[in-house]
Amino acid sequence: MRERDVPAAGRWGRITTAMVQTSEIWTLAGLETVDSIHYGAFKHTSTEGSFMSELSLQHVTDDPQQRTRRAVAAATAGTFIEWYEYGLYAFVAGLVIAPLFFPPDIGSLAQLAAFGTFAVGFIARPLGGIIFGAAADKWGRRPVMVISILLMGVATTAIGLLPPFSVIGLWAPILLVVFRLVQGAGAGAELATAMIYVSESTLPKKKGFHSSFLMFGSMAGNLLALVLFTTLSAVLSSESFLDWGWRLPFLLGSILTIVGIVLRSGIGETPEFEKVQESRRVGNTSAARSNPFLAMIYSFRASPRNFAGGFLIPSGLNVTGFVATTFGISYLTTQIGLRPSEALLTNLAMISTGMVFILLWGKLSDRFGSKSILLAGAIGGIIFAFPYFLLLGTGNLALIVLASVILWAVGWATGTTTQTVVLPTLFKPEYRASGLTSSRELQGGFIAGPTPLVASALVLALNGSPWLVAGMLIVAQLMTITGTMIARPIITAEDAAETPAYRGLVPISPTHHNK
Repeated sequence: MRERDVPAAGRWGRITTAMVQTSEIWTLAGLETVDSIHYGAFKHTSTEGSFMSELSLQHVTDDPQQRTRRAVAAATAGTFIEWYEYGLYAFVAGLVIAPLFFPPDIGSLAQLAAFGTFAVGFIARPLGGIIFGAAADKWGRRPVMVISILLMGVATTAIGLLPPFSVIGLWAPILLVVFRLVQGAGAGAELATAMIYVSESTLPKKKGFHSSFLMFGSMAGNLLALVLFTTLSAVLSSESFLDWGWRLPFLLGSILTIVGIVLRSGIGETPEFEKVQESRRVGNTSAARSNPFLAMIYSFRASPRNFAGGFLIPSGLNVTGFVATTFGISYLTTQIGLRPSEALLTNLAMISTGMVFILLWGKLSDRFGSKSILLAGAIGGIIFAFPYFLLLGTGNLALIVLASVILWAVGWATGTTTQTVVLPTLFKPEYRASGLTSSRELQGGFIAGPTPLVASALVLALNGSPWLVAGMLIVAQLMTITGTMIARPIITAEDAAETPAYRGLVPISPTHHNK
């Protein structure tokens, strides 16, 4: 049934439901205490059973193909916007943040401080993941996906408007940290929830390929950010770029945020989540936990090894990604001697070709299984860690671009594509968002976020030598392999049989899984 065929009252009912869901999630975060909310002639009292019955009646039914297309399109578009905004900071951290927002007399420490503010965003990600993961298990995946974009958009716009240190002094780095915390909280909810939404909504035969569009969208957002910065840095003088040019892409994020909210507000809930809520209504499944930290603890106790797997599996791709991008821009300009435009061009080539490999690995995961692609990429990343830095050390731009593309395609794209299939299988639907967001984002806070800072410190410790960073890449990929081997996906034999991307995953019944 098409949206225009739905009566006006039905459309208003869905809009009202989305507004109520959003308000209740703020309640979970401690930002709202009203139990009953009125919108015109509509009233909603937050009782889970009546709420989900209303939601089921308002859900727009469609065939599986149409639902898959809608889910992939909405999640991909939102992730595009999300990672455009988050990618902006990654690209400017090494070029703009240090000279503008920190005292000019601290020298090279400003670079470390800039990467420190990058890490701050990842400190907030676990908190956002824990709070909004519990919300997604209690009230639904869709409202969390809307709120994550809103948080990111507000913070990104604020960073674009923030005066530099020369104007407001110490308030510049203080406010920068605050905005990064808000940005990180939104990011902590975004990707994992979108990952779950796509996994629970797509057809099994092409789950790997359909899920790969999620990461394709995130890279497309990063690519747009990089293209804008590359273009602005090329056409503007250095003074103009540092003065106002870098702010333009941040301000554009406010417009994209509005687009993302509209897109995601128009989608329904996933069939799996609606089944869970119906099971809760009749008493077959326990109610979702309102306390987000208790929800995280429950997901850990349900399967400690799978929680550990959710923490370890993203390590290789995250460390590789931030070494090649955020740290890589700084390393290529300060240690290798490339011009900023050449370093940005390297990243442009790496990300654009990586988008092609994301879809390729997604397609191949439907043939060989996501687990096999994930392990092959981790092994490839280990093999290429030292050759990567050897090629960077030549100072030859063509070899640097080649090395970056290979590392990105093998050490990063394989993992980022296959995680979208593997990670949601580690947790049962009723606590899937709590388990996946908290385990994955704790990894982001402790491992991924500090990566540029740690890598910079390791290079300084060896007087510019990158070999400890190469060792860090290897350790991260070994963590991915370990997580993949210890995890026990919670899928049935029927799931494994009808989903080619699950090939290689040992089916364990959701009602009898090992801890």
